[in-house]
Amino acid sequence: MSHRSAHTNQYLLEGVAILSLILLIIALGVLHVTRPPEKFASQNATQENTVQAKVLAVGDETVSEMPTGEQLYSRDIEVQILSEGPFEGQTMTLNQRRMEQTSSITPRAGQRVLIILAQQPDGQVVPFLADRVRLTPLALLAALFVAVTLGVGRGQGLRALLGLLLSLAAIGGFILPQLLAGRAPLLVTFVGMGTLMAVTLYLIQGWNIRTHTAFLALLGCLSVTALLALLWVEVSALTGFGSEETLYLQATGVTLDMRGLLLAGIVIGASGVLDDVVLAQAVSVYEIAEANPALTVREIFRRGMKIGNAHLASMVNTLVLAYASTALPLIILFALYTEPWYLTLNREFIAEEVVRTLVGSLGLLLAVPLTTAIAAWMAPQMGEAAR
Repeated sequence: MSHRSAHTNQYLLEGVAILSLILLIIALGVLHVTRPPEKFASQNATQENTVQAKVLAVGDETVSEMPTGEQLYSRDIEVQILSEGPFEGQTMTLNQRRMEQTSSITPRAGQRVLIILAQQPDGQVVPFLADRVRLTPLALLAALFVAVTLGVGRGQGLRALLGLLLSLAAIGGFILPQLLAGRAPLLVTFVGMGTLMAVTLYLIQGWNIRTHTAFLALLGCLSVTALLALLWVEVSALTGFGSEETLYLQATGVTLDMRGLLLAGIVIGASGVLDDVVLAQAVSVYEIAEANPALTVREIFRRGMKIGNAHLASMVNTLVLAYASTALPLIILFALYTEPWYLTLNREFIAEEVVRTLVGSLGLLLAVPLTTAIAAWMAPQMGEAAR
C-alpha cells in the first residue's frame, strides 16, 4: 500500500470522527438553546422539616405486648438540634418504637442523626428519628477513591476523574433539564451521552487514531443499542411503569414519558460499559499491529477478537451480576414465594430488566467486532504511513 493511500485512509477516519463530533455538538447546542421551560419545578421532598441533631442520651428500651400478641419495643432519645433555623440549639426528646423482628436505627450518645420535625394540627412540633448522618464515612471513601485513582493512574487517573465529573455535569446539567422540559428522552440521551463519551475518550486517550477508532465504534454500537431498545420495548409492550419510582412520579403529578425514560436508562447504562470496551479493544488491536508489523489485516482481526472475546465474556456477565446485586431482596422474595417461571418473567418490572440487560449485552457483543474491524483495517496502514 502506498504512503499516499495510507495517509488518505487515516485522514478519512479522522474526518468522519470530526464530522460526527461536529454533528453531536450542533445537536447538543440546538437542544440546549431551544429548550422550553421545565414543566416540573423542584419541590421539597416532604412537608416536614428534616434537620441534623446530636444525640445527648439514649434511654433504656422497654417492652410491651400489643393486642395482636406482638411485642412493642420503645425507648426515649434526647437530642439537640444542630441545623440553622427556629429550632437550632433546642433540646427535644423523641420516642422511638419498633415491632418485634424489625430492624431500626440504634444511635449512641454523641452521634449525629437526622430528625423529622412534624407539625401537628394543633401547632405542636413532634420529632421523629429518620436516619443517621453518614456524610463523614462517605467523604472518607470518596477521598480514598480519589487518592487510589491518582496513585495508580497518575495523569490518566486525573483525566479519568475529570471524565467522571463531566459525566455528572452532563446528566445533571443537560439530560435531566431536557427530560423535565418534555423533550424526547431517547434523542436527548443519545446526543448527551454521545457527546459526553466523545469528550471522555479524547480526554483520557488524547487526539489520535486509537481514540478516533474507539469513538466511531462507540457511536455505531450506541446507535444500534438505541434502535434495539426502541424495538424490543415496543415488541414487549413495556410501558415504563415497572418500578415503584415511576408510580411515585405519577402520583406526585409528574407526567413524563415513562417508556421514553426506560429507553433513556438503557442507553445510559450501555454507554457506561461501551466506552470501556471500545477503548480497551482499540488500544489492544493497535498494540498487536505495532508488535508485529508483518501481520495482515485478517491476522490482526483474528488476534484482536481473541482478546475481545475474553474481555466480552466478563463484561456481559457484569451486567447480569450488577442487576442481581441490586435486586437481591427481590430475588429472595421470588425464591420464597414461588410461582410458575413464565408468570415471574412476564411481570413488567422483571421484563424491563431482561430487556435492559439483553439489549445492553447485544451492544457489547457488537462493540468488539466493530472496533476490531476498524482498528485492524487502519493498523497496517498506520505502519505504512510511518515508514
